[in-house]
Amino acid sequence: MPAPSYPSSAFDSVYGPSSPLISVKSVLFNDIEHFSVRVPVNPEPSEPGRSVELDAYCAMPKGAGPFPVVILPSPLAPMGWRSYWMGLTYPPGPMPGVEQPETMSAEVPIIEDGAGLLPVLARAGYIAFAYSERGLANSSGLIDVAGPQDQRDGSAVIDFVLSNLPAADPSRIAFAGASYGAGQSLLIAAQDPRVKAVVAMSAWADLAAGLFENDTRHMQAFLALRALFEREQFPPKPGEPTLPHPTYLNPETARIFERYMSDDYRAHMPELLEFAAQRSPLAPGIFERLNRPDLAILICTYWHETLFSNNAVVEFFNKLSAPMKRLLVQVGDHGAGEVTGLAGLGSRPTNAMRWWLDYHLKGSGELDDNTVVVEPMYHPLREADKFPDWEAFVRSPMRFHLRKPGREPGSMAWEPDTKPWEYAFTAGVNTAAEVAAALLKTGQRERLALPMRYQTADISSEHAVYWRSNLFPQRQRISGEVRLHLTVKPANKSVTLVAYLFDVNDGKDDRIVTSAAYTIHNERADQPTAVDFGFQLTDYVLPPGHSLMLVVDTRDKFLADESMAGTVTVIQPADGSSCIDIPMGDY
Repeated sequence: MPAPSYPSSAFDSVYGPSSPLISVKSVLFNDIEHFSVRVPVNPEPSEPGRSVELDAYCAMPKGAGPFPVVILPSPLAPMGWRSYWMGLTYPPGPMPGVEQPETMSAEVPIIEDGAGLLPVLARAGYIAFAYSERGLANSSGLIDVAGPQDQRDGSAVIDFVLSNLPAADPSRIAFAGASYGAGQSLLIAAQDPRVKAVVAMSAWADLAAGLFENDTRHMQAFLALRALFEREQFPPKPGEPTLPHPTYLNPETARIFERYMSDDYRAHMPELLEFAAQRSPLAPGIFERLNRPDLAILICTYWHETLFSNNAVVEFFNKLSAPMKRLLVQVGDHGAGEVTGLAGLGSRPTNAMRWWLDYHLKGSGELDDNTVVVEPMYHPLREADKFPDWEAFVRSPMRFHLRKPGREPGSMAWEPDTKPWEYAFTAGVNTAAEVAAALLKTGQRERLALPMRYQTADISSEHAVYWRSNLFPQRQRISGEVRLHLTVKPANKSVTLVAYLFDVNDGKDDRIVTSAAYTIHNERADQPTAVDFGFQLTDYVLPPGHSLMLVVDTRDKFLADESMAGTVTVIQPADGSSCIDIPMGDY
């Protein structure tokens, strides 16, 4: 079979032949083919007659093939597919032959054009074809947020690859991606049976679970995502010339975004949930098409994921009955673990991706019986722990009964407290307890074994209620879902409860284990309400001599709370049902 011919622009810089990006070092390869293309897809429904083309790039081995195909929808980043093409280097001084701004210090990383994941895959024998979804980066069209248009586009990309690359093997096609590209990969695989393997890094499974945690909007995460969707330029580096490209939301997406942010969002819940369901791998009708015996799924998430629900990802994994599945859960927050891998340097998720693709598309390598791989907090650099399934990983719940608190923490006791009590605190005020210092950045520090330090001694008992356990003489491991059972009486019809579980040492150098939010909407004020809710899944190693502290307040900067000025009264019923179940044991 003759080798395919490629466009004359194949060896242009990915920014075009006249790119002014002086900090970019172009890496030219003689051992692989690589070229840019435009992929025609379905026209924009809201703008009849407007054609849509996806900006794409291909890196592939030389030769006639046939080669397995890996298609990579891009993350939600202004650079689009270039997230899989560009790498970083940290030179000790100026790089020979590369012009640098005078203001650029030796410590500033240089972007290497062509040092990322795409050439790594091509050298491993894959046709690696990455594209920017419609409306993103240099692709035309309007943003659909992994909706029906994006899902059809994925199939159109497969058609394009098979029609234009004779070396592509139609029986060996995989989709892989990070973040936005992870969700796209799963949803496209559900619609197109030609996809035989999926790697979903920083994935979501239930979009509604990430947007509404127990009826609580994760507003800071949403605003960060919206800002990325609405970026009007691709800025390769601050202060440098930009590659202008306006990106826009399609009318449905723009309407949904506005309604999610509105004060009367609850009036639009059916529409919001339907929008999310069309974009959720766990949703009925989509999940069944993913749960097929010929589809191999590797899915990855994080213990302190602030964009999407790790609980939903694990639920999706556990629900899969197909035998070819793997789950990786890492220390940190969304995207923190795969960054170096996308830049071509390797990482636990991208190394697992290579192993997964080699086994399922090439028939090389071996699979063991362990389907669950986890990094305990905060030990991201040690060898990960492996388990045959999720049930083998989780620990049996240990129940702590919550005794009456006061200005000092109430106790977390083994025996129930059947004597009724009440404790009131003021709602609507932030405390020293918070999910994280900053979206994503706190999780990135966790991957360096530098978790956020809390001063739990500074948490005001006027604006929160808290309980503390005795010291644990032996090291403990908390693995699975923490659940809280409380009865509360808000002075207003609505209130948001934010619960945190801390590892406490001395009150000044403490760490967060996990957290959860729950919003109450009652028909009347002063209505006692029993709540029972799970926390974000966790795997935490508690050192000997430490204790656990449960804090409940009513406001966190990450959330759009429903807490107004007034009081929240925690009530202990006569049955002594106020308690917290923590899956833990000696380790």
